[in-house]
This record gives sequence, C-alpha cells and structure tokens, in this order.
Amino acid sequence: MSISAVIVAGGMGKRLGKEIPKAFVPIVRKELFLYSAEIFDEMRFFNEIIIVVPDSAIAQTQKKTASFKTKIIVVQGGKERHNSVENGVKKASGEAVLIHDAARPFITKKLVGELVENYENNDYCGTILANPVVDTVRKFDGALCGQTINRSELIAVGTPQIFDKKILLNCLEKIQESDEIPTDEAMLVQKFGHKVGWVSGSKMNFKITTPEDIILAEAIVKNGEVL
Repeated sequence: MSISAVIVAGGMGKRLGKEIPKAFVPIVRKELFLYSAEIFDEMRFFNEIIIVVPDSAIAQTQKKTASFKTKIIVVQGGKERHNSVENGVKKASGEAVLIHDAARPFITKKLVGELVENYENNDYCGTILANPVVDTVRKFDGALCGQTINRSELIAVGTPQIFDKKILLNCLEKIQESDEIPTDEAMLVQKFGHKVGWVSGSKMNFKITTPEDIILAEAIVKNGEVL
C-alpha cells in the first residue's frame, strides 16, 4: 500500500503570543514543524511529504526541507483546517493519506508504524492515535462543577490519523458552509457513515498550544527525552 504524509502547518501562533505561524515557532533553535517532518523523512516510507503552510511561509518551508530525501510538496493552506487538509490531500499520490498536526513535534517512528499496521490489518476507513482519558472529567455550569462523565468510555484524540485517500477526499469535498466544522478528519468521515479505529498513542505526542507547552517541549528536547 502506498501512503502520502500530509503535515498541517497552517495555523497562527496567537495563543502562543507569537506573530508568526505556529509551525515556525522555534523549539531549541529548530522550527516546530521540522521535528515531525524529519521523522517522516527518516522513515523512507512515504510517497511524498506534503506540508500545508500559510502563503507567506511557502518559500521558507521549501528552503528548510531542501535537503530531505523524500519528495517534498509545499502547498498553501486554507481558511479552516479542513480546507488546508483538502489542499494537501489533493496533492497526494498514495492510496492512503496520513494526516499530522505540525504542532505535535514528538511523534515517533514506532507510533507511526503501529498506526499504519492497524489500518492495514482492518477494514476501517481510517485509524487514529488516541489516549485513554485518566483524569476525572466533568461538565460545568458557569462557575459550578456539573455532571461527572464516565472516563472509561473516553479517549483523547490526537494525530497522526490515516485514511483511505479517495474516501477522505470525497468527505472533504462534501463539507458545506452550514455544516459543523470538523475538528479532525475522524469526525469528518464518521459524519458520512465511515468507521474509524484507534490505537493507543503517547502522552509525549502532545499538542503545542500555550506558552507553557513550549517550555515543556524545550525541556524535553534539551534533556534528550524524545525517543
């Protein structure tokens, strides 16, 4: 089976207090998106790595990935995440596409391998990485705690996520402006009746969202904790 990787790197870093795209915020002197891009390149597994970025970052992305062994395609992002994903998927040559958030720098070859293996061995439309929820989770009502939710039935969803390319692209093209905006590709394909499996991920594969996350990520890199 042939697989293309799509790295979604189109978001801005406003919640990080930055005026540059989030994927280009440096983590110990290396841009955020390069951590996952380099892992994918080292795997020599993908038909190509498609990186979706703001128009202003296309030239910089091409320069930063010029030495990669895997074919790199840099495309412009869209208004919403699903628009960016669609732009990337349309450039994919693989039978399957693996979608990953650039804001998750600590993905590992092992996790990618387990994800792909699960997808190949089942008849799901796609497979995602997720972690069982370990915290007590409650709804809230203003300043008051509300109903406790049974955490044994919950998973926290992350990326990468892998899907049949034709099915994912068909679902992306069906989105209407009046629809609820999907927060990830699994939500999207499930909306149109497709089944999605999951495999356990890693807490290290967290998403950089706040300034505190940058501090944690830099500590991890400096201490050599990334496997």
